[in-house]
Amino acid sequence: MQNSSRMTVEDLKVKLLEAYSASNLNNISLILINLYRNRQFSVLRKIADIISNIVNIEITDHGKGFSKFLMLYHPDRAENHINEINRLARENNLDGLLGYSHILMLDSIDEIANALDGYEDIDYSPVYEWDFEEEGFTIIDEKQRSEKLKTSKIACNFYDAFRYRIYGDPETEFPSYYLEDIDEFELSSSCINDLEGVTYCIHAVSMDLSDNLISDLSLLSGLTGLEELNLSENRIELIDPLSNLTNLKRLYLSDNLIKDISSLLDFEKLEYVDLAGNNISKDQISQLIDSGVDVNI
Repeated sequence: MQNSSRMTVEDLKVKLLEAYSASNLNNISLILINLYRNRQFSVLRKIADIISNIVNIEITDHGKGFSKFLMLYHPDRAENHINEINRLARENNLDGLLGYSHILMLDSIDEIANALDGYEDIDYSPVYEWDFEEEGFTIIDEKQRSEKLKTSKIACNFYDAFRYRIYGDPETEFPSYYLEDIDEFELSSSCINDLEGVTYCIHAVSMDLSDNLISDLSLLSGLTGLEELNLSENRIELIDPLSNLTNLKRLYLSDNLIKDISSLLDFEKLEYVDLAGNNISKDQISQLIDSGVDVNI
């Protein structure tokens, strides 16, 4: 019986790894973005219905909720999805893998979009390349994006960086309140020097803001649902604004300008902190370790 379950896990793993390839996510994202840009919200709702047995996405008449699609199927997420699928397969976790299987229901998303009621005569033909450019947005791989941002050295705020990460164009319309729908943000290496817009991320659980130009953390103080926060490789001196984030479990602060970490001693749920590359006293580090936190220095 165990061998049969294992075979099922292996079969599902193979299908999921293929489905979550960068090229397939690129295909799905492109079609979804085109539907959104052409205001085909009824079609997006019906696609959401197709996968509703596994994942819940609610699309309003004005398109709110669309960001959840992108957080599931944006090509930037390919590596994370693949790593998690491999981990679940190693643990023989069939239920966990089934949680990723919604993508298999979109195997022919171009045909689905054409067949759904409310579909208009718009060409949604997928383009199976990373360097796709059309009507103001670009889908490029992470290395290209990072190099482009670092080369340009144009600093931006959190909101514009998010729009660039999703659409390849910070001018693309994306109502700021849509950020309320998202619980995981990955905006490393985005030249962010201002956290304007981050206050809308009221349901954020995980946020990666590493390798940016951030110095002021005050706008993060209201994101009390955060459990994991990566602020490594920034320009941070003071972390006092994080004192309200009492649900934090993992905090990455390496390679900053931090000298005082006394505010972290009150974090009852904190499990791990990376403080490498800062100038922090041994006494404060010892106090943090004594409180039961795993500290990397």
